[in-house]
Amino acid sequence: MEAAPGPTTTHRRRWLALVELFLAIAAEQVGTSAMKASNGFSQLLPTLLAIAGYSLSMLWFGRSMRVLPMGFAYALWVGIGMVVASVIGIVIFSELMTPAVIVGLLFVFVGILVLNSAQKEVA
Repeated sequence: MEAAPGPTTTHRRRWLALVELFLAIAAEQVGTSAMKASNGFSQLLPTLLAIAGYSLSMLWFGRSMRVLPMGFAYALWVGIGMVVASVIGIVIFSELMTPAVIVGLLFVFVGILVLNSAQKEVA
């Protein structure tokens, strides 16, 4: 019979789940950037990189949700992904940074902070 996980084990599992979530976010950003660079999937290497990025993202995201609450994990995944994708679009693909984009990204960032603090209250 296996003993119930102690505080140290639970803390370690949560940190591992967060690492997997951040790996999922990074892999998704690689996939999204490669998709943009693939020019509508007309270039082989960026297309393959997009498929690999999204595949790894789904793998790590699914693994992270074994421990993390779904709403928290998904909100963090989408929120951080949106901010990172916007920055990549501006820096790498020369997309425009307008005041509306800045305000929107600030709202997303604040939302992530609120979700993170709310999650700590539950734990």
